[in-house]
Amino acid sequence: MELTDNTHPTPIKIVRTLDNCYSGSRSVLDGITNALNPRLAEKLQPTLYGNDTLRQIEINTAMSFYDDFHCKTNYIIADESLKLRPSDYYDTLLAMYSEDEIEQEGLFLRPRYQIGPLSKRTGLIYATIVFEKSFSFLSGKEQKRVMSEYFLTVVDRIAQRKKKLNYDFSRLMSDLKNILDWWVNM
Repeated sequence: MELTDNTHPTPIKIVRTLDNCYSGSRSVLDGITNALNPRLAEKLQPTLYGNDTLRQIEINTAMSFYDDFHCKTNYIIADESLKLRPSDYYDTLLAMYSEDEIEQEGLFLRPRYQIGPLSKRTGLIYATIVFEKSFSFLSGKEQKRVMSEYFLTVVDRIAQRKKKLNYDFSRLMSDLKNILDWWVNM
C-alpha cells in the first residue's frame, strides 16, 4: 500500500495482476507504474474525501497476453446483461467458440469489471478490470484513454454501492479525472 503520509494510503492504486501483456501494452503498463501511480499518490487527498472506513481502492489490470504456444490468455468480455456466475463462463464460451478454438487461442470468458466487497478490517476494496486482446493493438494514447474510462467506471460503481459511507466520491472522481486527463495527454 503506497502511503501519502504516515496514516493515509493513496485512495486509488492501479496494479498489474501479471507482468504479461501483448507488446503493444507494455509502455502503457509501465506508464501506470512510473507515472500514473506516483501522480495518484501525490495529488489525491485522502483526508478531504472522508473517514477511514474506505482507505484504498486497488484496481487490478488483467491483460490478455501471449508469451508462447503454451502460455497464453486471451480474454473474451462477457455481456453484463447475462449476469453470469463463474461456473457459467466455460459453457457460455463454448456456445461462442469450439473447444479447439478455445484451446488454441487460450480463450477465457470474464466480465469486464469485478468489484469485491469493502473489507471492514483493512478499509480496502479490490477491483479487477479485464482487457481483451484487441485492446493491445490500439495506439498507446487510445489505450490510456480507454483505461481511464474504465478506471472512472470502477470508482463510480463503487460510489453507487457505497452511497451510505461518509465519503466524498464526487470530489475523488473529479480529482481522479484530472489526473487521468494529465496521464492520457503526457
